Amino acid sequence: MEQKRVDKINYYLSIAEAVALRGTCLRKNYGCIIVKNDEIIATGYTGAPRGRKNCIDLGYCTKKKILPETRHRWI
Repeated sequence: MEQKRVDKINYYLSIAEAVALRGTCLRKNYGCIIVKNDEIIATGYTGAPRGRKNCIDLGYCTKKKILPETRHRWI
């Protein structure tokens, strides 16, 4: 049985989804990739800037003060 090859758009989208799994935001996680001439040159995901603690490690969102067990509820 021959396996169908994934098109480039869906290939890149699936990589972006995998990158999003590295996100450390308690509210929403996104992943992105930058592609130039069919070569991935950068990836990125949601999280604190370098040198700062991540919300997931602190246990609350530094922007909205969301506790992990009450995700999406404002306190």
